Amino acid sequence: MSKDAFIVLGGGGHARVVIHCLQALGYRVSGYTAPRDLGVQRGIPYLGDDRGLRRGVEVTNISMALGIGKVTIQSPRLHLMDTLRAEGFHFPPIVSARAVVHDDVVLGAGSVVFDGAVVVTGTRMGLACIVNTSATVDHDCELGDDVHVAPGATLSGGVRVGKRSLIGTGARIIQGVSIACDCLVAAGATVVRDLDRPGTYMGTPARRVA
Repeated sequence: MSKDAFIVLGGGGHARVVIHCLQALGYRVSGYTAPRDLGVQRGIPYLGDDRGLRRGVEVTNISMALGIGKVTIQSPRLHLMDTLRAEGFHFPPIVSARAVVHDDVVLGAGSVVFDGAVVVTGTRMGLACIVNTSATVDHDCELGDDVHVAPGATLSGGVRVGKRSLIGTGARIIQGVSIACDCLVAAGATVVRDLDRPGTYMGTPARRVA
């Protein structure tokens, strides 16, 4: 990861967690962007919206971090990152100092792994993924772009999760299961077979409800 300063995109709760991770790792955070001024966040000032960012920042001297959370399938995270990467900004993956990520794990640009999370050998994560607080992603899993594994969720070995899907808080996915793109696995659900259609899945075992 570059030792240049970071700018965090977003100013809400998820952004504060990202800022904390960066500060704990010893990085300088120059400021955050958001549609409106939310005040100083963990000592970090507001820089304006993204349009002002593009006019006023020297691309080569800054790293970006996605501070926009993901609570629904559709999220602006990946589109915003793709737009800014096309303009020359870079988004290094961020791993909390209190996470465990094995040395052969592949992390895509803009992905974050938060406190207490464990990501195990052979796993590959796409762009702009979130492995949230105390989530577990076991060996040889594959996460597509813009996947969120919410706090306390567990993916057993060899699980594949399609793009934009969201694995809810405390959900459990057994080994070898494949989950289609654009799936929402509800909090506490248990997935014991492949989910081959986009939609919302709830219960134990998880069933499609929408």
